[in-house]
Amino acid sequence: MPSRHQYHSFSSADGPSMQSLRIIPFLAVLAIILFTGLKPEPVPQVFDQQDKLHHLLGFAALAFSVRLAFPSLRLLWTVALCLAAAIMIELAQGYQPHRDASVADMVANTLGVAVGCVCLSVGRRLYDRWARRGRPLSAVDERVESPV
Repeated sequence: MPSRHQYHSFSSADGPSMQSLRIIPFLAVLAIILFTGLKPEPVPQVFDQQDKLHHLLGFAALAFSVRLAFPSLRLLWTVALCLAAAIMIELAQGYQPHRDASVADMVANTLGVAVGCVCLSVGRRLYDRWARRGRPLSAVDERVESPV
């Protein structure tokens, strides 16, 4: 049975190239949130309160990508940094003529951060359980290519 070190892990010991790859989704999500949150006109809505869904999904993706990009960062710091970004964006929106800061948006942001952290925690546990069973990442490919 292969050792655990042969599997991909979520630790920061993967080396600089893997760490760089993990930062790319974080930077992309952050750029999208900042662009959509700080542009002068809000994103057009198809249905009422659609922006709350955008807030929830955007901050879930941000929390998920922060935890993925910086695996040694404690959960409390991840939550604090994501919520600080949410507060700053909401405050900045309050100074724009066609935007407004909203408590409901902050609630959606907070729920999004919680959802993102929970999703990554569950994903890590499922992956670790799968990896402990001795199945390398190529196990699925081996089953498809060689019939039993």
